[in-house]
Amino acid sequence: MRVFCRLGAMALGLSVVFGLACKDSGAPVVTTSGLTRISGDTQATLTGQPLPIPLRVRVTGTDGQPFPGATVTWTVSAGSATPGSPTVLSDSQGMATTTLTLGATQGAVVVQAVVANLTPVVFHECASGHPVLALNDTVSAALATTDCRFGGYYTGFFTDFYELTVAAPSQGVVLTQVGATFDTYLELYLRSGSFVGFDDDIDSTNTNSQLTAILAPGDYLLAPSAYWQDSVGAYTMAAVTGPAALAGCELVWVTPGVDVSDSVTTSDCADTANGTYYADVVAMRLEAGTTLKVNHRSTAFDAALFLRNATGISVATNNDSANAGTTTNAFISFPVVTTGSYLLFVGTNDTVSTGAYDLSIASTTTLAGSPREQGPQMLRMGGLRWPKGRAARFWSRPGR
Repeated sequence: MRVFCRLGAMALGLSVVFGLACKDSGAPVVTTSGLTRISGDTQATLTGQPLPIPLRVRVTGTDGQPFPGATVTWTVSAGSATPGSPTVLSDSQGMATTTLTLGATQGAVVVQAVVANLTPVVFHECASGHPVLALNDTVSAALATTDCRFGGYYTGFFTDFYELTVAAPSQGVVLTQVGATFDTYLELYLRSGSFVGFDDDIDSTNTNSQLTAILAPGDYLLAPSAYWQDSVGAYTMAAVTGPAALAGCELVWVTPGVDVSDSVTTSDCADTANGTYYADVVAMRLEAGTTLKVNHRSTAFDAALFLRNATGISVATNNDSANAGTTTNAFISFPVVTTGSYLLFVGTNDTVSTGAYDLSIASTTTLAGSPREQGPQMLRMGGLRWPKGRAARFWSRPGR
């Protein structure tokens, strides 16, 4: 009897388990139901380069929840590009991601994310060509509506790109864009994407662009475009070498790592608020987290440095360097807190002084705890076009 009692209990247990199993088998089966684009749409970069943001979609099931394990296939339906992972399984959050490297053909690129039995999700990208422009050469080209827009895929500016290489030592260059029928706008970048400088109008009566710079050895990108969003038309682009010098009160962009030998003259920028002081002017794009270091040396006068931000506020000055008892040279070490454009006035501490000087501009690596902006930064100025006209070059010495 004891045996039969145990068998009865076991049989009862089996019946309960069997009943539960039958109940589960009647639950609805969850299948894929939705495919949504999450990120990576409407990007533009150079041919042959990966897009900065991966392409990402989310798969959801018939229960409205993320669907893991769905096969997502990435296909290029127009243009030239290569997905990093042509087939991806959605993860526990229903996400499927791939990188995309643009091919050698410039123009529109269309990519589809495909899941069986669902409507594909479409990504629109753009690849921009970047032919070489040699120093002391001029090319004739045209902005067209088939060019990539930068500063916004649908609302940015049609832009062309040219590779420019500067060999050692530092080189003075004059970059000139002349538009036949439109108001030009010229930007200069490091090949890595970091912004160097820009120019809108040559002067108040000339809407062509001319950017003067002293560049450290390296690879650069010229980005000719138009001041107005939808402007297109023919233009010429010239890159002419010149002395690595500062002339008059003209704005000269420089990159860290350059050395300049020049002179303060009476034709330079003048501060006449309380006596007359002369200075050359240098424009720089500085990155937060770096430290700018400038040495200004002269045996002809008492050197002085004045650094202002883009709004004209003085952020650093120096008359005599740390060893003021034995030198009248000037030195600035400026930790950059805010990324932006800055003006450096290379001048004198004494009124009406002129003469030769040597200038050295350097920048340290990123400071700990203040990382540099990552990823391509091309045309970060584009969506924020500076007010029409030339950048201001007026200056006055602090306290005057």
